[in-house]
Amino acid sequence: MTKQKNPSGLELIYEGSVKRVFKTHEKPDRLFFHFTDDYSVFDWGKMPDTIENKGRALAKMGAFFFQQLGAPDIFQRLKGNKHLERFDKAFLESRFKHPVFDGVCGVVNFGLPHHYKDLLETESKETSLVDSILGATPLMEVLSARVERPDLHQIDGQPIYFYPHTEAQNHAQMTGRRLVPLEIVFRFGMPAGSSLKERLEKNPDYARQIGLKTQPKEGDWLERPVIEFFTKLEPKDRLLSTQEAAHISGLNSFEFEYLTEMSFQAALALYVLFAEKGIELWDGKFEMIIDYGAHKEAESTGTSTGGILLLADSVGPDELRLIYKGVHLSKEMIRRIYRGSPWEESLKKAQLMAKGRGVADWKGIALSELKASPERLSGDEKASIDKLYGTLANHLIGETVFENHPTLDQFIDELPEKLRGDASPAAQTGKR
Repeated sequence: MTKQKNPSGLELIYEGSVKRVFKTHEKPDRLFFHFTDDYSVFDWGKMPDTIENKGRALAKMGAFFFQQLGAPDIFQRLKGNKHLERFDKAFLESRFKHPVFDGVCGVVNFGLPHHYKDLLETESKETSLVDSILGATPLMEVLSARVERPDLHQIDGQPIYFYPHTEAQNHAQMTGRRLVPLEIVFRFGMPAGSSLKERLEKNPDYARQIGLKTQPKEGDWLERPVIEFFTKLEPKDRLLSTQEAAHISGLNSFEFEYLTEMSFQAALALYVLFAEKGIELWDGKFEMIIDYGAHKEAESTGTSTGGILLLADSVGPDELRLIYKGVHLSKEMIRRIYRGSPWEESLKKAQLMAKGRGVADWKGIALSELKASPERLSGDEKASIDKLYGTLANHLIGETVFENHPTLDQFIDELPEKLRGDASPAAQTGKR
């Protein structure tokens, strides 16, 4: 991690519900992520409260996980690892034989490619507007990548999205780095609250489609990890078949296979990293970028098989579902506060109304027609959640990054009963 003043000439180019993205003319091939103390659930956007130390903790944990995944050590510990014994041996052997794992440039030799470059601790005295916005939260420096957003067209009353990079005239001219417009969701189990349960109930054959031989029950670990694909750049995350995901990705067959295999390898590595800290990783999501510039020399000789996939965005509790002694440690703890509330029910209704009208703006319907908005957290809820991210960062990194925070065991012991949730006995004990 580098301690320095904020890069000069920072320009805000994107502001999401929980993260700001800056660029600078000093480093045109880099972006700078600023994680805020805001949070979002159910794709709503910024919620009415903030969470103490959340942004700083996410930056610290994100850097930690990129560094862990970017080195070969964790991947060298996967074969024969006791923490993976519950999963199908044939599945694991297939992963370990794939070139992504043990090829010439495999992760077991070089670690996982990613876009992370550095974490910049600011020494700013808040002398500018940008510095006052950033405060004490470090900037995460990453490789830049262009974002090619889909165009929305209404066809026969239905919203249809067209992705510019999938058009023939554009696909033949791929250069530089591009965000792959997919959320890649990996699952090791089906804890309470998992959306997978609803899909399996609606379509019993769905288990087979995602690679399962048996139908899991709520609280079960899956016989093997599975991957699902969702849209990244549409107003609501839309479930995709693997065929649809391959098309929307704009990748060739080689690249899409590597995206899938890299996701499995990264997921298995994270599973072991958390297990070594006594935490269960049940599911999570990744984003990837494709770097075409890395193969310019190979292209000139006709030996290139495509671009290089890089793990992107960040890795942390907002992207993962974590359980410790039966208690959710990730953003799922916050989701459970709002789940089943009148506000969440209004969101579901608004989404159905938007779908029926063939429009994408379900949030506008929720606000203007249903007058739905989330309530603030109660005092005891916020007091507990304020300790969540800092406590988790200390536990995972193995250092006291945040002073005056309880140990993870103390945090669980002091947690109000209503925030403990109702993780199933199977989830608490790890039984299949």
